[in-house]
Amino acid sequence: MSAVRNRVLAALLAVAPAAGLLIGAPVQAADSDIVIKSVSVSRDTVVLGSRAGCATVTFTAVLSAPIPAGSPAPSGVRVDIEGPLSQDGYLRGRSLTQVGSSTTYRATLPLCGTDRSGRYLAVVSGGVYTGPGQATYIDPEFIDVFIKRPSRLTLNASPEPVRKGRKITAKGILKVDGKGYAAARVKVFFKANGASTWTYKGTAVTNAKGVYGKRFTAVRSGVWKAVYEGDLKREPAAAGDAVKVG
Repeated sequence: MSAVRNRVLAALLAVAPAAGLLIGAPVQAADSDIVIKSVSVSRDTVVLGSRAGCATVTFTAVLSAPIPAGSPAPSGVRVDIEGPLSQDGYLRGRSLTQVGSSTTYRATLPLCGTDRSGRYLAVVSGGVYTGPGQATYIDPEFIDVFIKRPSRLTLNASPEPVRKGRKITAKGILKVDGKGYAAARVKVFFKANGASTWTYKGTAVTNAKGVYGKRFTAVRSGVWKAVYEGDLKREPAAAGDAVKVG
């Protein structure tokens, strides 16, 4: 908590105008009577290729009371996003702007394809400054946001049509960020014509080129479905293929 406190106070001080606080002076901080009641984000996951542009996400914080009018700069609330690896540090941050005269504060930040994929930690906190070297600290709230790479999965169940009791092969390729993705688990399901639920049939693993394949016995006509569940860095994907069994 103390590390977060120091980071946020330092970030707020960094944007202070020359006529504001004495930047070189030590800040004596106490907990503020103002607390963050809730924090939300417009979307917690963005899917971007490594060569794609940027997408924006909007953070909204609701405080127990507004920052007092006339508080010395740089009183306020801000959001800072920390990278998925410990050595990444803070990726970027921005001060939240009060919505009208309400207790709601809001800011929009970009997440970009050139950023590392994975889970990011957004820290929303702030401070109320009462004079040079004096501040009260608004305890932080945390929320996760994710940058995931786009996934594409294909499926071809063949031969089709096929005689009952013969073998059928469910085969396809998984690409992540436009490249074949190796060692991924692809689950295969089947739903017979007229059925309302999917039945799990087995799991295949992709090879070095992202290709997977698994053989099954054809019993009834219906739809085969392949599913890649994704992870913290990659979006999920699915594909289907109808097969007639004669």
